[in-house]
Amino acid sequence: MSYLQPTGADRFLNAGKTNQSGASQAVYQNMKKYAGELQYTASELTKTGDDSLFAKAKESGDTTGIVKQVKEFVDNYNGMVRSLKSSGSRTDQSYLNQLSANAMMCRSALQATGVTQNADGTLSVNDKALKGATLEQLEKAWGSEGTFVKKTSAAAVNVQENAVSGMNNLINNTYSSLLKNFGSRGNYFNFFS
Repeated sequence: MSYLQPTGADRFLNAGKTNQSGASQAVYQNMKKYAGELQYTASELTKTGDDSLFAKAKESGDTTGIVKQVKEFVDNYNGMVRSLKSSGSRTDQSYLNQLSANAMMCRSALQATGVTQNADGTLSVNDKALKGATLEQLEKAWGSEGTFVKKTSAAAVNVQENAVSGMNNLINNTYSSLLKNFGSRGNYFNFFS
């Protein structure tokens, strides 16, 4: 049976690797990615001044740019929520609760633009309702005056920091396991044996 066990360099390279840590690493990477993209989309939606999406829409009467950003925001939000659910940690569950409460608090403004919260915490977009929403409805729900985007973006900052911390912990745990297993045959010099 000993011939089935990794030896030498293989043992060293595989130390600390498990399917679970591999899955966790991917979950944290996705969480970091979606939280970062959500922050960017939120900044585009809440930008003020003559160059903002809402200023351009007021000038042209065309809300296409806003609608596109709202859809991207929802896609990133849903990716972040799914990553938080996959993690299963208490901290991430706390973020999920915070995001859900925020969506519930802003429910009427979101629904006026065709966005609803699903039972799993993700958001759904009714394209027809979103495209048909007035500029005022869009600004109330998604613009600089809207609390939903601001609060969600603030939560995304924390989610992203937590994802980075989670990735670092996985790396440190893998490194600790690697050192613990190094030389486990009783000799630190039998690395390649």
